Amino acid sequence: MSQPVNRRQFVKSAACATAALAPAIRASGGQPAGNRVRVGLIGCGGRGRQLLQVLREYPDVDVAAISDVIEPRMQEAAKLLAEGPRPQKPEQVVIHQRILDRRDVDAVVIATTQHWHGLPFIQAAQAGKHVYVEKPLSLTVAEGRAMVEAANKTGVIAMMGTQQRNYVHYPKALEILRSGRLGKIALVECWNYHNTRNRVGRAADSEPPPGYHWDRWLGPAPKVPFNTSRLNNSWWFDYAGGMMTNWAIHHIDIILWAMGASVPTSVACPGGKFVVDDLADTPDTMEASWQFPDFVMQYCYRGFNNFHVVQSRPQHHGICFHGNKATMVLDRSGFEIWEDSDPNKSVEKADNPRYWGDGKPGNEVDGPWQRLFVDCVKQQKKPPLSLEESHRATVCCHLANIAYRVGRQIRWDGPTETIPGDRKAAQLLARPRRKPYELPEV
Repeated sequence: MSQPVNRRQFVKSAACATAALAPAIRASGGQPAGNRVRVGLIGCGGRGRQLLQVLREYPDVDVAAISDVIEPRMQEAAKLLAEGPRPQKPEQVVIHQRILDRRDVDAVVIATTQHWHGLPFIQAAQAGKHVYVEKPLSLTVAEGRAMVEAANKTGVIAMMGTQQRNYVHYPKALEILRSGRLGKIALVECWNYHNTRNRVGRAADSEPPPGYHWDRWLGPAPKVPFNTSRLNNSWWFDYAGGMMTNWAIHHIDIILWAMGASVPTSVACPGGKFVVDDLADTPDTMEASWQFPDFVMQYCYRGFNNFHVVQSRPQHHGICFHGNKATMVLDRSGFEIWEDSDPNKSVEKADNPRYWGDGKPGNEVDGPWQRLFVDCVKQQKKPPLSLEESHRATVCCHLANIAYRVGRQIRWDGPTETIPGDRKAAQLLARPRRKPYELPEV
């Protein structure tokens, strides 16, 4: 069905929604039919449509169905497919469970708002669908653990969208790091400095436009009146985690990979809304610090300043590995190394020509990462990045946000995933969920 969902169709679907929210019972499993992969897209916003433009280029991938609670977004996504190299007419549904009920769907791509990652992920896994989910993995630590357990128990292939790993210079940089050339690395800093100008503004509450299913957009989050400012959801703790889960997750994923690290022992995160005046509640300035057994990781975010922090690097983002022999700065445009013997001149530099040549700063090398997921589904093999690793990187972000929200340093027990001795902080490891949007039993 390529037509928009009308009110009667939606009401009829919603009447069955409570039952549909239970785990789907069909499990596909096995090799995709005809060695093709049939995909359903859940979430047709900006990121979802970017992924759709990637998927439509693959001759062995068919987009069978798309879903969004904002119907105009679905219509835009359907138009992209209709105008693609292989015109397709996917089914359009508001209730995403209808995609999971289809026996011909092998995998789903989840590109919803962050607070909607967990529920469709677990439902998809329990329906036997392989899952590609955008970063961050989850909205809370408890939700992320449930997602990992669901994938492990069902055996589905699951990947998180940390496509930054596909920049060709990152593995080369990590090879240098692990060779010992930098010496002992005891401090790793990462940052985002860029002037975002504004965020969500201060729109007044209003009635949702036609085709905006607001209650379902809120889903498990608290019920509030419709406000266009909330659609810019990354800046609200009810729906996301601010810059920490929107951008820092990429840095942290690379750092844990490079350092062979897994869990910190304590986290602190001072910051605040010092500059921006809007309705959202995430900070515009923050300085997070994670203590690991043998090094410290730090992240600095300044959302209203264009200061480029490290020597000749032109980017507003980056990672700096401080060794006792040399220092490496790594970002999406390449890396540079400075030795202690001559700190004013870099001794090695590797640029990423694709970054410089494509005219799209911040391009995350879409294509190879999603292709990897498709190939893993076709070959029924595990991805090189485990969901457990993605969960641990996401947990670091959640812990920093928890430390910020309670206003103090917190301790972290990685094996039990608990915050000992701090009841208020521990309560933020999970969130209350509105009915009927509770997570299924795993």
